[in-house]
Amino acid sequence: MCSFNLIQHLYNIQNTLARQVISKDCFENLDTVAGVDVSFSLANMAVAAAVVLELDDHEVLEKQTIRVDMEFPYIPGFLGFREVNATISVLEKIGSDFDVLMVNGHGILHPRGFGLASHVGVLLDVPTLGVAKRLIKGRYIHQASQPYPEKETAQLILDSNQVLGAFFRRNYVSVGHKISLNTALEVITRSSIYYTPEPLRQAHLLATETFKQKIAIDNII
Repeated sequence: MCSFNLIQHLYNIQNTLARQVISKDCFENLDTVAGVDVSFSLANMAVAAAVVLELDDHEVLEKQTIRVDMEFPYIPGFLGFREVNATISVLEKIGSDFDVLMVNGHGILHPRGFGLASHVGVLLDVPTLGVAKRLIKGRYIHQASQPYPEKETAQLILDSNQVLGAFFRRNYVSVGHKISLNTALEVITRSSIYYTPEPLRQAHLLATETFKQKIAIDNII
């Protein structure tokens, strides 16, 4: 009797879905951007938050949150399987249209070319870009070794002469799905006030505050 190998199964899923990723712009307008983040701490309870903004003036058009229970364990390199359902659930509550989606996680800058941003993009069939603070297990770090380069200079990160992403404004930026890296960097530039782009900063603040409020209410009850 053959034993089931979970990790190998997850590898196979990622490798299969990675072939569906499109690394070119598949949209006409670039006026609005959504950001999504998942905040969790105690046990497996989490809050997912999504924010839609005007790309240039950063006006918030809509905010949504949802409480979710994380049913999949955290396994390094497989964050997409843990957070994708929470991410999709909160995005399904959004009524406003958005042109691109910014995800707190990697896109193709991932050992199997299929991080959370690609996972969400392929399943929802929407343009996504990934923004992350660190690389998975230091991969490619030798090609982005300057901790604080010139603010507007993107350090391209390559593997076998293929561009997988860039280190830009202290973030690792990569294609998620249906967007080019050049456009992803443009979105980062136009949507940023601080080092964390506004869509993700606003979504993170919303998720964290909602999570704290939920914990406080639970403690009172």
